[in-house]
Amino acid sequence: MASPANSQDKPTLGEVIDMIGMGPAQIRAGLLGGGVWMADGAELLLIGSVADTLSREWELSRFLKGFVVTIVYTGLMVGNIASGPVGVRFGRREAVLTSYFCIFCFSILSSTASCIGFLLAWRFVVGFGIGVGQPAWMAIASEITPSRCRILTAAITQSLFSVGEIYAAFLLQIDDPSLKHLDWRRIIQMGAVPPLLLLCLSAPFLHQSPSYLQLKGRHAEAMLVLDSMRRDNGAEVSVDFRLPPQPSPAASENFLGVLQRQGQIILGSKLLFPTFAVAFSCFITNLSYFGSLYAFPQVLSDLVDKGAAKQLFLGALWEMPGIVLGCFLGMLYPRITSLKFYLTMLATVLLLFIVGGNNRDRHWAFDVCLFTGYYGVKMAAQLGFVLVYQVANEIYPAEARTLGCGVCLAGGRLAAMLGPLFFEGITALTGTWLAFFLTMAAGAVLNLWISDLIPETAHLILDEEPAKES
Repeated sequence: MASPANSQDKPTLGEVIDMIGMGPAQIRAGLLGGGVWMADGAELLLIGSVADTLSREWELSRFLKGFVVTIVYTGLMVGNIASGPVGVRFGRREAVLTSYFCIFCFSILSSTASCIGFLLAWRFVVGFGIGVGQPAWMAIASEITPSRCRILTAAITQSLFSVGEIYAAFLLQIDDPSLKHLDWRRIIQMGAVPPLLLLCLSAPFLHQSPSYLQLKGRHAEAMLVLDSMRRDNGAEVSVDFRLPPQPSPAASENFLGVLQRQGQIILGSKLLFPTFAVAFSCFITNLSYFGSLYAFPQVLSDLVDKGAAKQLFLGALWEMPGIVLGCFLGMLYPRITSLKFYLTMLATVLLLFIVGGNNRDRHWAFDVCLFTGYYGVKMAAQLGFVLVYQVANEIYPAEARTLGCGVCLAGGRLAAMLGPLFFEGITALTGTWLAFFLTMAAGAVLNLWISDLIPETAHLILDEEPAKES
């Protein structure tokens, strides 16, 4: 193996990743690390589905019934923020393993809860575990993927969320298709099986991020990871890379020092406004998806009566084309152009849903508007997740990537937490659901206006330097 001595004629770490190319190394890592998104989809659908059963069994108030779901989102948000310092202090790989451990152990504990207090505590930690793992995996994915394929990796990862939903739906279908008499303890236990399997497989087979190893001054270990990737992908290239001029202080700082340094980077003069713009984009994307996820069953039950359940199923199917479209746009067009297309689409389909739903009895054309808007919202939200989350991962330097991404994702989790409460509040205030969707459309337009604050990162080779502002 080549000497680690620094030399200006050697490629950077990011350039070595590009030369190794895309192949089995990234697929293996994606199936192992990307499982945190599958766990997210399964856990959110399961806990939401058993809320009615819990409410009847324990005679919960409407607030506590909703809070059983909200507490998971709260844990997710806290976990997203904590992921940065945890990832730098202990490693991105270790954050993913911790995520699987927390999801499994505290899901099992949730199934044994004897009162609402214990259940809320354990579900918070389950959400925290998911939140810790997601930004860490997103950092690993970007740091081991060639620049031209990063959006493809992001799209595949996002699709695992839907795989988790499918697994959860399978469990629910087996237990009780009517969802009225679910054995919630057994369902939660079965939902913990995939995280356990992923933990057992990831511990020996998921590699540490080479960028993290470089930050820690562990050059030889980084080269071993790169060599393994090279062999997996069949690439005949040298894996020796040029060291940065100065070692990263993160290698010797304590936890609080790491947190302070990362905070200064993501909230510094170069990245303050991009961080705000991406966090707001995450907020709008999550509000449009999770807010609508809560609102659509209630709205559609009024609009299409007995066909509501069928429309919920069809709407879920329309999420997959959104992921494919996000991958297509991300690979062929600049990030900002793709983001503007997504936000324009989101505002348009929300307005179509409003117009169609408010005038459905007048003409068949309004039915077209209604369902075009509904399917469009489901599709646009997934398109947004692929694009926005990828940008959140690309605008930061390696040292602060996990924290920066976690802060942006936390902005989205805040929207997920507030979405159901906002829908209920604004509907009670105005007497109609129209104001909720109109507010989301206005948010998409505002997001479109501030998207120019985000630097362009398409085809950027990730290394220790932050992205330049455009």
